[in-house]
Parts: sequence; C-alpha cells; structure tokens
Amino acid sequence: MYMKRVILLIIVTLILTGCTRVDSNIDNIIGATMSKEIKDVNTVSTGYELYVPVGVMQLVDNEYNQKFKVRNTHVYLYVDTISYYYKNSLNYKSDGDYNYYYREIILNDKTGYIGINKIDESNFFVEIVYNYAKIEFYSSYDDMPVIVANSLMIVNSIKYNDSLIKIELDGIAGDGREIKYELDKPKDLESNFSKYLQEYVEDEKTDVVLPDGE
Repeated sequence: MYMKRVILLIIVTLILTGCTRVDSNIDNIIGATMSKEIKDVNTVSTGYELYVPVGVMQLVDNEYNQKFKVRNTHVYLYVDTISYYYKNSLNYKSDGDYNYYYREIILNDKTGYIGINKIDESNFFVEIVYNYAKIEFYSSYDDMPVIVANSLMIVNSIKYNDSLIKIELDGIAGDGREIKYELDKPKDLESNFSKYLQEYVEDEKTDVVLPDGE
C-alpha cells in the first residue's frame, strides 16, 4: 500500500512538472521519492535486498552488479557491501564535476548525491550515489525524469544483511568481485562504471585489511 502511494505521488509529480526544466523536475522527484524510507522489498541478492519498481525489468543479477531496463534504457547498479559493512564515509564529488545538475541527498542518516552531465542536446549521463550504492545510465532529456525516479526508488530501498555480508567477507579469496558493463552511450564516450565505488568512499578504518580493489 505504501509503495502504491509513493508511485502515485511520483506520477502526479511528473505530470505536474512535465513542461518545466529537468532540473526543477528532478528536485520535485527527489522530494517525492526520498521523503520516506522504502520498507517494501521484492528482490534478494548477495548480502542485500531491494525493491524493483513496477515497469522496471531486471536483466542481470550478478551479486553486487545489477542491470535493469527502464524505457528501453539500460540502468547499471553497483552495491558496495564492503564499504557499508565497514561504514566508510562518502568522499563527495563537487557540483563542479557536473555541467548540468548536482544535488546532495541526506535522509535517515544516509548520504549521497545525484549528478548529471549534458553530453549534447539528446544525451545526458546520470550518476546517483546513495546508501552505499551507485547507479549510472545514459538517457534522453524526455526519459530522464522517469528513469531517475525509478533509480532513486531502487537505491533508497536497499537493505543490507550484516550477518550474510560478514560470512561473505570471511570467505572472500580476493578477486572475482567485479563485472564490467558497457553502457549505452555515444560511440566516442567511455564509462568508468567498471570501477568500484572506491573513488567515492574514504576508508576510515586504516587498520582493516580489505579485499583487492578496496
């Protein structure tokens, strides 16, 4: 019932702001999507569970990497259970790293941000970092608000299982953690999504030895 109210609120927001600039639209979407913690989940993965909204197709679930499809756009998710477990703090990018839109997100002791780069009149690159997870996708101007809304619902819904993560960490041999994805994008662009969230997190526990890549 709660999720139905959230989705309805987002739909109304998109309708009412459909003729405004995307940045104003996204401000409203963030308010509608992130105002409350999402308690419902319908998808379970390694050490965490999440809610995949209606209309979002899950294409790949490879433990910490997931690939979704929204409006014919591929959306890539990486969940950093290691940084969550050790409570690493986010090392924010600044608004100067994005030429179109930037906003920090702080909710229920969780922090993150959304940044958007305008590639050209038809292509935008969106990064969302929140709740020890990162989402990336390329999108058209018209589709971006809907994809952002669904992406925010996904990262906001992620719930971690400390016991399972600990078991997983105890058994990690060192590699096999990362999978590389190729983002849908103009041919002359490259994505750094194959990197972990390590460029955004700062290890506060220097005495902890993490697996390779952390």
